Amino acid sequence: MQKKQVFVLSLFLAAMLAICGCGQAAQKPVPDTKPETGTGVQQTTDAEKRTMASRFSTMAMEVEGVQKATVVVVSQPDTTGVAVDPISGLPNDGTGVNPPGQTANPEQGNLVAMVGITLNQADMQNQDKVNNIKEQVRNKIKADSGKVREVLVTTDPNLIKKLQDVAAGIIQGQPVQTYTQNINELDKNLRNQ
Repeated sequence: MQKKQVFVLSLFLAAMLAICGCGQAAQKPVPDTKPETGTGVQQTTDAEKRTMASRFSTMAMEVEGVQKATVVVVSQPDTTGVAVDPISGLPNDGTGVNPPGQTANPEQGNLVAMVGITLNQADMQNQDKVNNIKEQVRNKIKADSGKVREVLVTTDPNLIKKLQDVAAGIIQGQPVQTYTQNINELDKNLRNQ
């Protein structure tokens, strides 16, 4: 009888060891999904850019004289001379393949906020007032987010219409990449004002 008890107890212990001990060895390590510091710019998703654009639009309308604001937030090239895709913010040598080890400057944000503001007619008649309002909008948005490297502000109705078209498509959930050509054209026109 005692041999039977020892046998049952041994089976019980073996089963407990198998249940408790083996389960731990089968677990796979979870890969680290956090970006390493100093290796590049954290990518901002399209959803985050839409949220930022909405917040920046509200902030722009808080500036006295601004009646309406349209904002599109996009990734921007690095200023080190490396060609960088304006949508992804990653280096691009023209082949669609990013050179290894090259990323946008991690010390600065890599986003550009393109802002179209509509002012009342009285303010539009005074260029100093227009420039002052643009500067207030620019400063307010830059102060809000360290991810934003540059804020381009326009009061040109044609550029505002183009910004609205791009913003409407992005809000409807279309990928930002769909508007690459329009965004590049807007970027160029906003910088040439």
